[in-house]
Amino acid sequence: MAIELKPIKKATITFWIKGTSPLVQHNWSNKALEMMRKTAAERRKVKKVARNPEDEGRSAAYRTASGEYGIPAMGFKASLISAAHKDLGIEKTMVRKAFFVLCNDPGLVLPMECSDPVIREDTVRVGVSQTDLRYRPEFTCWRCKIKAHVDAELLTESDVVNLVDRAGFGVGLCEWRPEKGGDWGRYEVDTSEPVEWEVS
Repeated sequence: MAIELKPIKKATITFWIKGTSPLVQHNWSNKALEMMRKTAAERRKVKKVARNPEDEGRSAAYRTASGEYGIPAMGFKASLISAAHKDLGIEKTMVRKAFFVLCNDPGLVLPMECSDPVIREDTVRVGVSQTDLRYRPEFTCWRCKIKAHVDAELLTESDVVNLVDRAGFGVGLCEWRPEKGGDWGRYEVDTSEPVEWEVS
């Protein structure tokens, strides 16, 4: 007997997240990527110049094609996937196939509303025994509008909101987030804005 497959029940959810701790980013600049493409011999031939902390820090920020500061759309989804667990009733595989962030930016960066970043200077370990300085942008106040398609038969509106809050509390975004042992990049659903849920 043939099995009748029902049409998918899709929903579009729109909401805002706001930071509850500073957001520190480390996007690879074009200059850094170009150096990585070179061989070790080619890198040795590159003339060394004095570092510019302000330029390095600002180039480490995620930006949309129009130049706005933002967060990586796939980084946000990865945060939700990390927060999901079968013991909570929402498995990681379910989130992967039932939640898709909508982003029109060609670089998949979601624009933020944020304060102007402060450029941090931090020491980092490189390799086994070497240390180096990294200059990165720190956003003290930040928020971002999220719009996503959802499989409404697998995730409800409250499922998404609760998962977002859980991900923001214990996983976070970008550098030294809770998932990596830090406290930066934490967020929650901004309750000052309405959550929109439209089923199609």
